[in-house]
Amino acid sequence: MKTFTTYLWKISKPTKLVLLLLFLLGFSNPIQAQQEPDGEALLILSHPSTGQVYLNALFFGDKAYLPVGEVLSLLYIPNERLSSGKGLSGVFPDKKNPWSIDPIQNKIMINGKEETLPADKFFLGDTDLYFHPDYYLRIFGLQFTVNILNLSASFTAQYPLPVEERQKREMLRKNLQSNNKTDESVPMLYDRERKFLSLGLMDYVLNFDKTDQGTNTSFQLRTGMELLGGDFEGAIAGNQNGKNIDIDYSGLRWRYVLPGAMKPEKNVLLTTITAGQINTSSQTNSLALTGISISNNPVVPRQELDVFIIDGYTEADSEVELLIGGQLVDFSRADEVGYYRFNAPISFGTTRLTIRIYTPNGEVITEDRQFQIPFTFLPKGFVTYNIQTGFVQNSLDSLSDNRATHGDVAIGLSNSVTVRAGIDYGNPFGENKMYHVYGISTRIFQQYLFNVDVLPDRYYRATGSVFYANNVNISTQVTEYVGSSEFTRENQIRDANLNVFLPFKLFGRFTGIRVSGEKIWLEGGFRSNIQADFNTQIGRVSTRFNYRGDIAGNFNLSENESWNTKGLLTSSLTYSLPRSPSLPVFVRGIFFRGQMRYDVKGNKPIAWNTLFSQTLFKHGRFTLGYERDMINKQGQLQVGFLYDFNAIRTSSQFNKRGKSYAARQSFSGSLAYDPAGKMILPSNRDQIGRSGISVRMFVDQNNNEKYDEGEEIVPAKAVQLDRSANMVLGSDGILRMSQMQSYWTYKMTIDISSLPDPSLAPKVTSFNLVAEPNRYKQIDVPLYRTGTIEGMAIINKNGEKQGIGGLRLLLKKVGSKDFLETIRTFSDGGFYTFSLLPGKYTLEIDPAQLDFLQAKIVQEVLEFEIKALSEGDYIEGLNFELNPISEELAADMAEISDPESEESEDVENEATTAEETPDFFSDSKLGHSKLSIVIEKEQVPYYYVIVATSPDKTSARIEAQKFIDKGKAVWIIFPNNETENYRIAVGKYKDYKSAAKALEKAKIESAETSWILKY
Repeated sequence: MKTFTTYLWKISKPTKLVLLLLFLLGFSNPIQAQQEPDGEALLILSHPSTGQVYLNALFFGDKAYLPVGEVLSLLYIPNERLSSGKGLSGVFPDKKNPWSIDPIQNKIMINGKEETLPADKFFLGDTDLYFHPDYYLRIFGLQFTVNILNLSASFTAQYPLPVEERQKREMLRKNLQSNNKTDESVPMLYDRERKFLSLGLMDYVLNFDKTDQGTNTSFQLRTGMELLGGDFEGAIAGNQNGKNIDIDYSGLRWRYVLPGAMKPEKNVLLTTITAGQINTSSQTNSLALTGISISNNPVVPRQELDVFIIDGYTEADSEVELLIGGQLVDFSRADEVGYYRFNAPISFGTTRLTIRIYTPNGEVITEDRQFQIPFTFLPKGFVTYNIQTGFVQNSLDSLSDNRATHGDVAIGLSNSVTVRAGIDYGNPFGENKMYHVYGISTRIFQQYLFNVDVLPDRYYRATGSVFYANNVNISTQVTEYVGSSEFTRENQIRDANLNVFLPFKLFGRFTGIRVSGEKIWLEGGFRSNIQADFNTQIGRVSTRFNYRGDIAGNFNLSENESWNTKGLLTSSLTYSLPRSPSLPVFVRGIFFRGQMRYDVKGNKPIAWNTLFSQTLFKHGRFTLGYERDMINKQGQLQVGFLYDFNAIRTSSQFNKRGKSYAARQSFSGSLAYDPAGKMILPSNRDQIGRSGISVRMFVDQNNNEKYDEGEEIVPAKAVQLDRSANMVLGSDGILRMSQMQSYWTYKMTIDISSLPDPSLAPKVTSFNLVAEPNRYKQIDVPLYRTGTIEGMAIINKNGEKQGIGGLRLLLKKVGSKDFLETIRTFSDGGFYTFSLLPGKYTLEIDPAQLDFLQAKIVQEVLEFEIKALSEGDYIEGLNFELNPISEELAADMAEISDPESEESEDVENEATTAEETPDFFSDSKLGHSKLSIVIEKEQVPYYYVIVATSPDKTSARIEAQKFIDKGKAVWIIFPNNETENYRIAVGKYKDYKSAAKALEKAKIESAETSWILKY
């Protein structure tokens, strides 16, 4: 007697392995057609473009046949179904390469050439067409690799795939949306919430200095809070002078921000009201006032048009921050040659910028600039203004009797032209009591920017710049002065400057040369200077050369002509190692720099210095430097140590030059009040002018969407923002995020995969919030157990209900364009899925499979809702019922023309006779009767007299019976692609003339809405 083991032994080794695996895994093989496959398996397909998805496969020996329709759907390769319903066609990888697969005719087209499709290269299953892997390679350039042992598959592609292009487009759109505009597709759950009084933030700096001359102690405190619905800021500085302490106050101001200030895309009448110590926004000379200011400029910078490029050089590996109006808007790290660059979203007119640099040796360099930015524009039709008035400040704590007022306005005539006008009124602005300012900014050919400023009786200035796609940047400025004013202290007549940046590659590395020159025309002479920068990198060594040269000339012919040239050349070499974990700790982040300054005119070196810097204890940095003054024959030693604790930053510096020395110990940081934990939060970074949030995630036990005492707090860093912020998870389970920008709108996304309990999820995964000024905002995120659904997919065959295995069910969340998940039915037709977030969903069968099955579904789309419940929601009974198209049509016709449900007596159609309408037909596919059924269009079209329409079969049968009772021959025309209604006709004709004649009578007897259908 032959056993199963004996039978299995005679099978080929690869086939035996497949069958053994499938037997152990319990897979069944319900497919019956052509040569039967040796087995069926569900593979895990892995690829960067698709992620990990399940893919059904049939095995013939060791070859895995994959479903064509499903593969093309996964990769978004466009295709159309052939008229047979089983084949596919399309073009790929471009329109010059048509293809088609016809399993019925055993034909295939590859690159426009038709050939025979061997029967052993495909398998026609119940739900899809399965293809030999060789044809995937020949038609689509897809090389599949299948691992039978772990039931996995992967592929490589010879051509760009539509799914990859789709991902790129979605990523670009996502980045553009997050960088430029608020995502309006998510709800605003935490809008601006004004407080009468809310404790906020305090920055502090404490310095202890000791020199050979004595000791000194100084401090500075800056505070920020919300007061009367607005943000309040101020600073106090103290310095110990012997036994006395000098106190100064500065920057005391209160600002009320209206809702329109947080929507830069809109032009509103009023955005901010400021009272206290302010600065005028004059384009010429800004004044410090104590007074009041109003404006309609937004506090969130506009970014719809251009941005301004700010770049420079500093110490390599320095942290560089860009602040606009005291708010941090961007930060970066200087590269190996010390170069940094920002694309700053600066508004028009005069803008106050701050570049704050944290050097590796612990030094903090702050550069405050007041820029007149002529190359920013307003959107077309936008009008903005600034008005400031008050008393001039003589010092930080005293006022003068001089009153000053400034006002300016700008109008966007188009997206390429912005005009400006301003006025300064008051004695502090100059000899005259009133000064006017006019300007225009234009854009030519999108990249050429031109600006003109006119200050009558003072100067005329023209500025132009261009920035090419290859990063070549050219800018120039020319100023013509009129008379004498505070702008002509050197009695200059005019001045001009030119700045050119030329990038290129050297030894495969990016480098560049920046050259700038300036010339000033004076009465009887001129003065000019030139500056050039060159930097490059070879390996880990960065090289930089800088030359500055001055030329002075005197054109007084009565004296001997004399020339004087001066030049200074600075060169430096820097060797650095990154903070890579692959490097040993004791050399990680190390750099060494040597610098030489050389007098070109005197042909001699002036000074040289060296600097060594090393990361210590992960958050600390030690520096050691020495500089030698070769003119005065003196040296200077510098030692420094910087360490960042979580709560405070400490800096120690020591300098010695000859017998003189100076030592400083500094402590700096910030304190913030957190209302969620009712505690003080220390930080090692400044926070004034910024914002923070406290995110408390909890299990909502009573489903009231509010945190109640005793509910479980879920500690996790499961939050993502669309902009940068510092994130710290506290011991109390609350996630705190700092360094956010006040009044800005952030999109917060809950990363469900990062939650410690995979069965928990929020009701809303993404929402918008507004960061409050100078304080922390509490964000509560209720969590619920996720939902589970289950159901069946059944088809009616031969009077029995059978489960359909291998169906693809498409799950979509209501309101979303993309499908959330593809669910597969098991061999018995059952399916389930879990971890569904609260919300409304739809579930439908993949239409491509319905076409392939040639079946019609009773209910095409199932709708359901997962409710937010602490114990989770469970929905069952989501069943799909299908009928084969042929069987369903037969059932429909039987239902409509059931002889037991209607009288069978033969009544002649009194509306027509052979003599009146010789082309009239009273017979049908069901024989000679009063009722005829029209399922589809015939090859030769006929003209039907339509007297009624119905939305379903039952209504159509009732409506048809009314005309049958009147002795009419009736046709019921089934729905097609053009309509979903059933149409009832009382006449069928070969020509339009006969139908039109019958229509007139039908309108009289039936309804005026009767009409003729050519079908």
